[in-house]
Amino acid sequence: MHWFRIQRFAALLLICGAGNCAQSGSDDLSSTGLLAIAYSGREFRSSFESVSEFDGSYIVPQNYQSAASHNLSTERVFSGSYSHKGWIYSTAADSHRAYPTVQFHKLPGGSFRGPVYMELMVYLENVALPTGSGHWFSFITVARRSIDSEWEAVTVNLGYEGMVHVMHVPTSGQKQWTYQSTDRFFPQNQWVKLGLCIDMDPQNGYARAYQDGVLVSAGPVHGLDGSVPQVHYGLYAYKDMNQGVVYNDDLYIKEVLLCP
Repeated sequence: MHWFRIQRFAALLLICGAGNCAQSGSDDLSSTGLLAIAYSGREFRSSFESVSEFDGSYIVPQNYQSAASHNLSTERVFSGSYSHKGWIYSTAADSHRAYPTVQFHKLPGGSFRGPVYMELMVYLENVALPTGSGHWFSFITVARRSIDSEWEAVTVNLGYEGMVHVMHVPTSGQKQWTYQSTDRFFPQNQWVKLGLCIDMDPQNGYARAYQDGVLVSAGPVHGLDGSVPQVHYGLYAYKDMNQGVVYNDDLYIKEVLLCP
């Protein structure tokens, strides 16, 4: 069954090994002994089975800047009948955008708060980043603001060298990583599970990105009011790219007590 829901859980469950539980500010996965987290708050799920799953939130128009489009597709599917497909067919004036947003601040319950964990399945095809610093493909965008035109976002990007990074940490335009993998490349032409755990706390926030369950990038985050008002996933890429396809499936976003 593929569905969208926002639900509040009543029960909490924390399973820790050897009596150790993760501290929310730690990036050391090996020492925490954390085995599982049961979730304290709301969640959002989509397997991209229907456009109606994103009712109430902004969706980028087709043929954006005459360079990119998106739709539901049966070509590459991880589960269910459809995935979300975005594709590039020309260079863009500004950037390539072809995605639905999830605007929590417009939905019942409002913005997500506290640590938020999100994951989705991603399949890249024929994505060739131009050589040189500053060229990127973005998988995940998390807004600090609820304003449609001013997200001031934290992103999870694929860099020109082929590895995943958290970006705009701790603030916009910065990349002050506390951890960054230098040997785990992102593969194309196969499904990959990307995860992000993010806390938008103004003083002690952080972002941690995972590739198939392995931490690949982490950094501090300076949030505004501790909330996650809106996010987007799909096609968002550097303007000089002239080809490439991305499929997304099995999107899962949840409020949690602790990040892994």
